[in-house]
This record gives sequence, structure tokens and C-alpha cells, in this order.
Amino acid sequence: MLKTCGDAQYRYLDMREAEPGDRFFHLRHQPYSDVVSAIESVEVVTVDDKTLHCRVAGQSKLWKLRRQEEQIHCYVAEDPLFQQLYYTFIRAQRIQQVQDWIRHAPPERFDEEVLQAIEHWHGQK
Repeated sequence: MLKTCGDAQYRYLDMREAEPGDRFFHLRHQPYSDVVSAIESVEVVTVDDKTLHCRVAGQSKLWKLRRQEEQIHCYVAEDPLFQQLYYTFIRAQRIQQVQDWIRHAPPERFDEEVLQAIEHWHGQK
């Protein structure tokens, strides 16, 4: 059974009692940044004395983890910190998608109702 250890500043996933079938999430960051670029679902496939063999969703190659090491950027779904990070990541993706739609939309597509809604939202800040 996987469990999260640490405090609010430093958290890690304890893999010593991992079993096949356990699931967790891995946060992939942009290089030299704390910006999350992807959240990957991972499942433990096999467990040896010193290593875990895990399968990342959407990839065929197995991922090896040392069993005795602290696994940072890995969280179980029930962890409140992970839930907040996941919410922030999904929201940032949605905002980026909307910005792309607006940037690439022809000006004729914006009617008066959309412009008023954006102006109203911007005025509430």
C-alpha cells in the first residue's frame, strides 16, 4: 500500500510497501522550472526486493523505481496536495486553450455579447 510522507513543504511517496496493482500519479515538470507540464497515471506492475516496475499510462516501456528511495513528484489520488495541484493544472490547461481560441479566432466571430461579458469580467477585478 502506497502512502504519502512528509509535510506541507516536502512530500514524497513511500514505496517500501508497494504492491502490484497500486496506482499513483507522477507530475512531470518543465525543465528547470516548477511548472507542471503533465500529470501521468502510473500503476505498479511487479515488485522485486529492490525495484518496482511500473507502467505509465499510454506507454509500453516499463518504468523502474528504486524501492528504498523517496519518490518526489509522486502522489496518491487521495492526497489533498495532489488534488489541489491537479485542479490548478487542469485549470491552467483550460485557460491556455481559451487563449489559443481567442488568439486564432477571426474578429468577425466576436459578437457584442462576448465583448460585453469579457469587459464585465475584467471590470470586476
